[in-house]
Amino acid sequence: MLRIVIVDDEVLIREGLARMISKESSRFLVTGTYADGKQLLDALPSRQIDVVITDIRMPHVDGLELIKRLKALQPQIRTLLMSGFVEFNYAREAIRSSAVDYLLKPINKEQLFEVLYRLDEERKLLREKEECQRSGLLLSLLHVGQPSAVLLSGLTLPQPYFSVFVLKGSSREAVCACSDSLRQEKELLLDSLEIRNGLYVWICYSAKPLTAGELNDIGEHLRAGSGGQRLHAGVSGSCSDPSKLRSAYLEARLACDAGIYNPQPLHYITAQEHAAANPSPGNPFAPIREPLIHDLQILNVSGVLEHIHSMFSELELQQACPEHILRACREAEDTASKELQEFGDVYRNGKGVSLEEQLAACMSFGEIEQLFIAGFSAALGEIRTRRLELSGTAVETVKRWVSANYSQHADLNMLAGMVFLTPSYLSKLFKQETGLTLTEYVIEIRIRKAKQLLKNAPDLKIHEIGAEVGYPDPAYFNKLFKKVVGVTPNEYKRISLV
Repeated sequence: MLRIVIVDDEVLIREGLARMISKESSRFLVTGTYADGKQLLDALPSRQIDVVITDIRMPHVDGLELIKRLKALQPQIRTLLMSGFVEFNYAREAIRSSAVDYLLKPINKEQLFEVLYRLDEERKLLREKEECQRSGLLLSLLHVGQPSAVLLSGLTLPQPYFSVFVLKGSSREAVCACSDSLRQEKELLLDSLEIRNGLYVWICYSAKPLTAGELNDIGEHLRAGSGGQRLHAGVSGSCSDPSKLRSAYLEARLACDAGIYNPQPLHYITAQEHAAANPSPGNPFAPIREPLIHDLQILNVSGVLEHIHSMFSELELQQACPEHILRACREAEDTASKELQEFGDVYRNGKGVSLEEQLAACMSFGEIEQLFIAGFSAALGEIRTRRLELSGTAVETVKRWVSANYSQHADLNMLAGMVFLTPSYLSKLFKQETGLTLTEYVIEIRIRKAKQLLKNAPDLKIHEIGAEVGYPDPAYFNKLFKKVVGVTPNEYKRISLV
């Protein structure tokens, strides 16, 4: 929409021209009429103007002087000069003063609208180009903690102040429709940036800081424009320093994220209101750590899920932000990965997106809890099923490994991990099926191999045989062999060679 101001000391001319332009197209909006250039210059700081149509001959500040001052103050404003005089000197001076065109009174409608339509198209193209360039810089500033002077020097804001709105919606169309209507109906100047699917940032520009009433108006407009769909919005305070853009964004983001606790379709809150209502939370994972480890070790799935639910109950009580929720979920994941060797692979299997992305897409706290617990429960259930299936073959797997690697140290934790069982459960299962402890079984295999070597390798010395079967200490090997077999290795060798 082309915002137009008319300046003429003849009231009939300026009012008649205003009516004629307003009737021509909704693309043209006459935002004010003034009797002379001084009145417009006085009102200029609070007005948003694209085109000024001005007479030449006026009291106080005439048309040529007005054009010169506008060029110095706001060079983006285009000007059209009107006059009943046809002297070439006026036209030449107007062109030198950067007037777009020179119109003779009485105004020719076709000529006027031809110029206005052209200016509107030029304005659209220029604004699109400026917005595109500015959007790239703004996106960079949103993600840079300490922006460089070079980055800041490339950014020119269209108004002295800006406020950051962060919006998260269940519908992309609803957010885009709201931004379009605010631009047109409320005449708000804003840049709309899509951070990721479902998350948007509006940089709203103003000549002065937005008042509480103006913020309320925007909130009501969002309520009407969202059409009952869920929409979370957080608003920063007004700033004039572009280097504060990221901090304003983070404040607004926290306020927006609090919408997961609001059951209403529209959540709309300022960063200041949110900060006053939300003290720093504690660590909700600490109280459940030890009982969670215990139930993970014995694969008590229902107990594990009860602990996770308790963690979420504390998070909800604290009104924790998504960052703290994610941190608590990560601690639960890490603990499960440490206690259950296969948890990481099973838990991540088939997930195309990260946990952070999954939680960020949720519009309510209950949805976040349900999503996390469902994934956690599914992984534990699959692990439990696998282990029950493996328990029948686990002992045979361990026995084969010991037989093939009898000279190596049989670490219980390593063997348990190999068959996806806890060390205590493997020990119990091994004793039930073989009648021996794992240590007794390793000794049996090693002594059996030592007896074979004593019989079939007469050139090997006793200490070499001991080292070969895993007992590098000759004294210990002699003592253990006699305890198991009843004679020393030397005696067994002499008997075997007879």
